[in-house]
Amino acid sequence: MRDCLCISLFMLHISAGCNLSNDQKTIVVTGYTGGSVLLPCSCDDPKSTVNTFTWGTATVNQMMNVFEHEKYRGRLKLFNETSPANLSLLISDLRKEDKGIYGCYSGPRSFTDVFLTVKGCDLNRRTHTVEVTGYLGESVVLPCSCTEPLAKPDQIKWKFIEINEEIYPSEHSERYKNRRKLINQTTPGNLSLHLLSLTKEDQGDYQCYVSSNNYIYIRLHVEEKPQVHTIYSSTHQPSQQTHELKTTQQPEDTITHQPHQYVVILIAVFVSVLLLAILALLVIFIMRSGKRSEKLDSDWPVATLRGDIRVTSDAAELI
Repeated sequence: MRDCLCISLFMLHISAGCNLSNDQKTIVVTGYTGGSVLLPCSCDDPKSTVNTFTWGTATVNQMMNVFEHEKYRGRLKLFNETSPANLSLLISDLRKEDKGIYGCYSGPRSFTDVFLTVKGCDLNRRTHTVEVTGYLGESVVLPCSCTEPLAKPDQIKWKFIEINEEIYPSEHSERYKNRRKLINQTTPGNLSLHLLSLTKEDQGDYQCYVSSNNYIYIRLHVEEKPQVHTIYSSTHQPSQQTHELKTTQQPEDTITHQPHQYVVILIAVFVSVLLLAILALLVIFIMRSGKRSEKLDSDWPVATLRGDIRVTSDAAELI
């Protein structure tokens, strides 16, 4: 049956043919919704040239040329123009219905089958409602993501259940105008919503929705900011508590400088004691010098008297 389908499909083409690298084999490829996938097919010899070839996809009881199928319009690309032996097919903007068997044909009995699986966005559900807390005037992230980070959902909606209002992607909500956006546009599976400038009215239940049976709920609590945030958030006017904190730190600074004061005092005392010692030594030296002078003076008349006696005695002897 398959041979008949291949022959009937290939009757529209005249080909020089080439030996396919994976001739009459089946390759399994995985893609993700919203992304692109490459279905590989190439000639065994890179220098081979192929005048005509085709890609088909299996439908009910037949193989259909993908380039003639309406659902692939604008989503297919070939590479044989720049590399003649490369017959691979690129499918972009993948959808779940793209899943199936594809065939690369370069001749009536030369083909490679590719089985494509497409993984979609199934929300990462939990057994209970996710609780999130935000603070007045600040921002908050409402978490929502696909189990497959690379999968992009066909649609994404955020609703505020309290008033049954769609707040994303709808632009008609005045309450959330310019106050909401998806947090990460670069990761397709991250559907988290970023809310800005929170108010008390934002408190309540939210729904992240990708299909009628694929959604989750998030409960947002909006509270006053804790006092600690108030103290350290302002850079222009320091709070009274901050001023008191600086005041209490001043004694610590004084204590830190006290050792330096003690060193200066000890040096001053040491210099004073040294000066006093030098002065005392000088006084003692002066006093001893005075006593020595007085002793010399007292000894002088005695010496003179003794000289006179010796002179007198000598004179007497002469006489």
